[in-house]
Amino acid sequence: MRPCYKMNTNAVIRLMSLLSIWMWTGQGVTFQPQLSSSDLPGKITSNTVMLKQPHCVFDELRDGHEIWLIVALNSATGVVDGLVTDPNILNVSPYPTAFDPQPSKNFFVTKVGSLADFPCSQSSDDLYFRVGAEGKCTGTNCNGILPDGSIVSFRYLLVDGNHQNIVIPSDWLHSVFLKTKQDPQGINDGLSARSGAMVVITTILCVAAALLLLLFFIMLCVAYCGRKDISQGTSPMRFMNSIRIPRYDTHSLRGQAHPYDNPGYMSEVKNYSTSETLPKSGIQTQKL
Repeated sequence: MRPCYKMNTNAVIRLMSLLSIWMWTGQGVTFQPQLSSSDLPGKITSNTVMLKQPHCVFDELRDGHEIWLIVALNSATGVVDGLVTDPNILNVSPYPTAFDPQPSKNFFVTKVGSLADFPCSQSSDDLYFRVGAEGKCTGTNCNGILPDGSIVSFRYLLVDGNHQNIVIPSDWLHSVFLKTKQDPQGINDGLSARSGAMVVITTILCVAAALLLLLFFIMLCVAYCGRKDISQGTSPMRFMNSIRIPRYDTHSLRGQAHPYDNPGYMSEVKNYSTSETLPKSGIQTQKL
């Protein structure tokens, strides 16, 4: 009975030791990276992803500690799990060759920032970290773009910046589907691809533009014709000033003042006579 008792005690001690190591290394940590919750365009593109900044991800603030991000194809998470305690994980899969054809490991690690840069007091849904912001870079741990249209996973690492040791890893954010680029030749740009509202709006805008253009030409023509009339002396003012109203005598007012005389042309009345204003004919008007 005594040997059995000693074996059970040793087993309990070993189990407790494994449990404490497991808790210290963070394998029991339940937090994980999160996609940005902001409404900014381009949260997920064909080769970039916007993650929420890691505020309050790691509770303990330790001097010299840094937050790094593992970016891996969904199929490579098992490989990363086997290397997460490797002190060389930061350099074991450099970015420029991380996603090359076999035998690449299909993941890379990039630095997000110092742990002190992400206090809980500054947490906000509008703050984000864009994976792939440096494009096709060449540094070992640069923040390069992802393979187009791939399925990727993300995991944080708390790293001791002084010794480059992994302190605590987070859980995985699995299966983020990047957008697939569409072949421009396959895009349908005909009328069948447009909605009814779009067709109506386009038609209204075209008709309005045609009416405005017609009105512009009408105004241009009126302005041009008006200038031409003025230059030829046929403006309405000149036409009115050229009217001559001759004197008209009636038999009932003969010998009296003539109220129908035009005062403006009194000097010219003497040059006119009733006979001059009447039609020329061979019939003589009989005087009353």
